Amino acid sequence: MVETNNDQCVWKYIKSRNTRKQSQLCNTALIDCTREYTYGQMFVEWEHYARVFSALGITGENNSRVALAGTISVEPLFSFYGLNITGATVSMFSYPDFLPTGQWKTMVEKENITDLILSDIMISPETWPEIEKAGKTLGLRNIILLHSLLGGPCAGPAELIYNEYNYHRLRKIPGVVYMGDLLKQYASVPITYGMNDPDHLAMITHTSGSTKGTRKPLPYTEKSLNITATDFGNGFHDFSDNKGKVQYRLAPSFDFSSYLCMGGIINADLAIGDTVILTFFGFLHPKFIRAVEYYKLDVLFTSGFMVDSWLKRDDIDEVDFSSLKLFSCGGSYLPVEKVKKYNEFAAKHGFDKGISRGYGMSEAGGAQLYVPPGNLEDILGYPSSNESIIIKDENDSKYYTSKDGVRTGTMYIASDSLCSNELDGEVLFEYTVINGKNYICTNDQVRVNPNGSISYAGRLDKFFVNNDGVRFESGIVENEMDKQPGIDKCAVVPVLDKRIHDTVPVLYIIPENKDGDVCTDVLNALTRIFIEDGLDSSSSLPSQFIIVDNIPCNSNGKIDVFRITRERLKGTAYNIIPKRENGKLTKINAEFSDKTSSIIGGTLPEGMGGGSAFNLFELFNN
Repeated sequence: MVETNNDQCVWKYIKSRNTRKQSQLCNTALIDCTREYTYGQMFVEWEHYARVFSALGITGENNSRVALAGTISVEPLFSFYGLNITGATVSMFSYPDFLPTGQWKTMVEKENITDLILSDIMISPETWPEIEKAGKTLGLRNIILLHSLLGGPCAGPAELIYNEYNYHRLRKIPGVVYMGDLLKQYASVPITYGMNDPDHLAMITHTSGSTKGTRKPLPYTEKSLNITATDFGNGFHDFSDNKGKVQYRLAPSFDFSSYLCMGGIINADLAIGDTVILTFFGFLHPKFIRAVEYYKLDVLFTSGFMVDSWLKRDDIDEVDFSSLKLFSCGGSYLPVEKVKKYNEFAAKHGFDKGISRGYGMSEAGGAQLYVPPGNLEDILGYPSSNESIIIKDENDSKYYTSKDGVRTGTMYIASDSLCSNELDGEVLFEYTVINGKNYICTNDQVRVNPNGSISYAGRLDKFFVNNDGVRFESGIVENEMDKQPGIDKCAVVPVLDKRIHDTVPVLYIIPENKDGDVCTDVLNALTRIFIEDGLDSSSSLPSQFIIVDNIPCNSNGKIDVFRITRERLKGTAYNIIPKRENGKLTKINAEFSDKTSSIIGGTLPEGMGGGSAFNLFELFNN
């Protein structure tokens, strides 16, 4: 383990780790499409940007908090580290926040943003007036646009042309300010350095879920960011077989608003002296997969959502993964059958090792559970330390570690890089204090296995409640269905049934084989779960299942329940008909239904005969 000083500012922490040997300054730090920067050149660019921010008063001294929304390219990165040098806090926004239905204005107001830095490809001359007007209304001091160059294997000719065309159109608008011009104007301005305070709020990232109308902010101090970088950075090399290689190459899959990207990948990779490959759009671009072979990547961190999209394509047979030393897929629970498919896919493309998995929370600074490469146990992983994971036993409500034996309960996570649970005096979420230490409740129901590993049993906070207070455990049902043969993907969502003016659970299914007897496959899966495995509950059995071609996900790859409930996906629907003997569920039948509108949601769940009062349902933390 490399000795570090986690109490430094983030920029100083990374620079100090890469200046112990003068030769490291000549090594490649960043490759942005076709541009390359050594560590020495990168540090100079940080200072160039810091001079601009100093000249404009975007500093910690002026209590500046900057919203930074950038493409995956060097200009946003240089802006982040330049702002960190001057002591400004940086809140990482994302492209979806600036879409017509985006939340950026509300986020600016709630997070007390003072300045906005935005990649120009996210807007157009037609949308600029709205940005400018909102900036004045919200009291933003500066709005600065960044222009990044496209190129490499992850961009097509049309994108190259649009990027430059849009840039030149925006430059003609009075009042538009570009960073390139500011860098020339303030090239000789002295830098105003921020305080070297480990508890200074360095960065705010955001989760995909919403809190009070906007994505939930996660505030991180300088020290918490550095601890994550220390742990993750060394992990890239420790988890691979080829520990002797001095530099690895890694391309972030996710945009900079994700803590995994900025905290767990960018900072960590630069701190360890590796090379970061920037591909402008990341995994959102269909050509991202070609970056693996083109740049000879050593490490690929991704999600099941992205690999699933690759599995459906027939135009990537020649892509070569043989350069990879580590292929990690995490962020959410992955059924073993899916992991097997991913391993087969990776092996087909030349990756001769097994895929590893990680599981944790952004609030806790990343993965706290890890599954070694090639391991095919049906688990979330093994705890990184005995104190990092605590289980609240479902029987006695006491807290235990994974070493205390087999049990089932709710999982709590702690780490030294835990984010703050407050922003400007507002409590964002509650800590649970266990044995004098702050933990975050994951709302995962888990099982501790005899070998100390932890298995996933479902989400305790993924449910909905009808007007009579009946709780439908959608998360647990989804988890069990995902494990079943013949099921590729599923979602349980509430559908308003106007017969009873209440919501009922409807199961959406993407089958593995659309040409097979999908109805029988689904009925067999439901029978195994609810009858053979004992999940017999009238408040869990869906009222209808609908076979669909696609289940929409949000930008982080999680099922978009709100969009499903809003649009009511079209597909082949079957009403679920339970049969009971002496109150015990003995058989599950299905009948075809031609009604998939929001008026009727299948067979009414038992006990819901129409006594509910009219009201809207509630969704909890999905």
